[in-house]
Amino acid sequence: MGATNLVQLLVGGMAMGAIYTLTAKGLFIAHLATGRMNFGQGDFLMVAAYLSLAALGLGLPLPLAVACVILALGVMGWGLERFAVRPLDRFGTGRAAGAHAWILTTAGVALIVQNTVELVWGKSSQYSPPLFSARREEVVTIAGAGFFVEELLVILAAVAVVGAFYWFLFRSRWGKDVYAVAFNPESAALLGIDVRRTVVMVWVLAALLAAVSGILVGPLVTVQPHMGLIFTVKALAVASLGGFANPLGILVGGLLFGVAEALSNYWDSAYGDLYPLLFVVAMLVVRPSGLFGEARADVR
Repeated sequence: MGATNLVQLLVGGMAMGAIYTLTAKGLFIAHLATGRMNFGQGDFLMVAAYLSLAALGLGLPLPLAVACVILALGVMGWGLERFAVRPLDRFGTGRAAGAHAWILTTAGVALIVQNTVELVWGKSSQYSPPLFSARREEVVTIAGAGFFVEELLVILAAVAVVGAFYWFLFRSRWGKDVYAVAFNPESAALLGIDVRRTVVMVWVLAALLAAVSGILVGPLVTVQPHMGLIFTVKALAVASLGGFANPLGILVGGLLFGVAEALSNYWDSAYGDLYPLLFVVAMLVVRPSGLFGEARADVR
């Protein structure tokens, strides 16, 4: 493998790693505040990819198409919390039904979403039109290495979204409310924090991250109704690799996973997607808390 090929693989891997990071951030923020996750996070991404494809196919300007997709996914995130997660609270967290039923309800919503997309768009794979360039194959040359414009700009867009996510989480009042609710919902309520509204916004934010991921990933991969499960599994692997309670670790884990996937596919295209997952499993056997996780119990 020459130096040029290596650099191209690294850029392509970072582009997909950025998408995995955004998807994993959605899992992280929901788990942080509620101890639950959307097992259909990847299917929300898939819906966003199809909606983006449809909006751009209708000739809508990119900003308007993005706004429509984000609005639609925000409504889906609200609906998921309202109808698939909130009703479980009446069982109480101390009982098995209340503690784990969210796995079935969120996975059930994912299956409903998947089948609905199949009915509307069919089962065949499709390509979303390029977002930032006139044609998909447009290449820019840097230091002798050629890169697809879409890959470079997807990385920049994903980094910008991750930066905004960190600002909201660590610098805004809302982010402080999320951490207060995560630490103790009852104490947060005594401090005047609207716990229910904060939880709803967390699920909406997770859906918005899926929206951005779906919009950005459309031009990079083939869009098909069953792609969601793959992205959910890889996002879980990325979050576990970086350390589920460490947002910076998730970023590093996502980039590492994406690069490892690109290199393993170059080495063995038949099983390239399998090797990074096997590495994550082996790593978790040695370090269950992840590369950047704390090696102690969560005391929330």
